[in-house]
Amino acid sequence: MITLFHSPRTRSTRFLFLLEELGAPYQIHPVKRSDAGVEHDPANPHPHGKVPAISDDGEVVFESSAIAVYLTDKYPQNGIGPLPGAPGRGAYLTWLAYYCGVMEPAWMMKFMNV
Repeated sequence: MITLFHSPRTRSTRFLFLLEELGAPYQIHPVKRSDAGVEHDPANPHPHGKVPAISDDGEVVFESSAIAVYLTDKYPQNGIGPLPGAPGRGAYLTWLAYYCGVMEPAWMMKFMNV
């Protein structure tokens, strides 16, 4: 079973929706936050103690684009992500990486007035 390390109002919320859409069995491990960020939780496998992270029978995946690919590859029945070798796979991977590596940081810098 997949364990989602989750804190409300964070990027981990997107995976609640994805797991539901995929029909994947999962449980939530709540990760507390403070004003300084995510509090230390020894059970959280993310190397920086952040969310999102998942654990799937010992397989640990963190970072949103990696989690999205992992889950859509593991649960292909809903056709949410193109499988390896399928048409559109390159664009799918490109946009996931571009969103997390370029778009999201730019939006956050604007939001934080940096």
